[in-house]
Amino acid sequence: EASHASHAADGAMLPIAHVLAALLPSHPALSASGIVGARAGLPQMRLTPEGPERPVPSRHSARAPMLQPHLDRRSALAGALCLAPTIMLPNSAMAATDPFKFFPGARMSSEVDDAVAAALDARGYQKGNTLFAHSVCSDEVNFAEKELIDLMRKRWGESFTLGGLAGVPFAGKAGLSAYAHHVPDEGKLFILFAPHVGVGYDGKVGALERAGVVSGSSACGAAVGAYKTLSKPGAAAPADFGDMNDLQFDYIKMKLSPRLSGVKAAPNDMAFVTYQMYSMVKDAMLSQIAASPGIWDDCSELAVLGGVQINRYKNKDAFQPLMFQTITKAGKRTDLYPSTFGKMPELSPLLGDNAQVASVLGQGLTLA
Repeated sequence: EASHASHAADGAMLPIAHVLAALLPSHPALSASGIVGARAGLPQMRLTPEGPERPVPSRHSARAPMLQPHLDRRSALAGALCLAPTIMLPNSAMAATDPFKFFPGARMSSEVDDAVAAALDARGYQKGNTLFAHSVCSDEVNFAEKELIDLMRKRWGESFTLGGLAGVPFAGKAGLSAYAHHVPDEGKLFILFAPHVGVGYDGKVGALERAGVVSGSSACGAAVGAYKTLSKPGAAAPADFGDMNDLQFDYIKMKLSPRLSGVKAAPNDMAFVTYQMYSMVKDAMLSQIAASPGIWDDCSELAVLGGVQINRYKNKDAFQPLMFQTITKAGKRTDLYPSTFGKMPELSPLLGDNAQVASVLGQGLTLA
């Protein structure tokens, strides 16, 4: 009877062992034999108050196939957690303790939305007189429910899309002018611009897990792709827009290339690239505003919020604010950042020198 009970216990654990073997087949501590000492072919038995229940002979003499060939890593993990919730995974599978170490001052989306709304409300911005626009990357992760763009759309009502790949305002001056002429008479414009970056479960900057994608993914894909292309030996940015079907990506490579001089000395290359993308988007956005006097035909004041969107899979996204200013039709500029977010984050350890910091944090709203 003791022997049968031992066999029953081993047999009951076989499915867990197989699942973990599929998940981490090379980990000695989590192998099928290492966890339960299971022996292939043992009958599975059920323990009852009267003692172990002997297995009922099956009509099929062949042993059922192992689960491993039919599992990917995602489903194996889910199965293991359901069947054995007390099993501890290796430290490498745990989330990074500080996912925002390269993005100081980052805040949860709802916190940013509330703080910005309070600051703008004090200046007379209301849902009925304000038109919201955003220049963010086309990537679907930036429009997730209850994250910043979704929250601001719901707060301010309709929204106008100015951005394309990487958040660059590819709508241009024509798009900006069209947006401005949709504002209520003597109303207010509010623009959010931001490139985005993924932070993987292990803390890797530029990585992002996505539902159904076992091999992982990247974010911003356009920024990562441009950086990788420009980093190849002998690679050079395109001199002009040779491929009319890839204008946005060519533009990103052209503008990013001269900004990469300090990337090798940076503590994290993709964080450095992300800040350069922010600088690129900011320069484009502010220059378009300055070169579009027609936006003031129907608008009394413009507010601009700039920063970096930080995407995380199955975790709350965040936003690192780097600029928050308003400007009136008469050209009076107000910096709302200190009263809304406090002190500007210290970026010199991440960017390397004051010139790089000035490129990212310098420049503000101006009129033509």
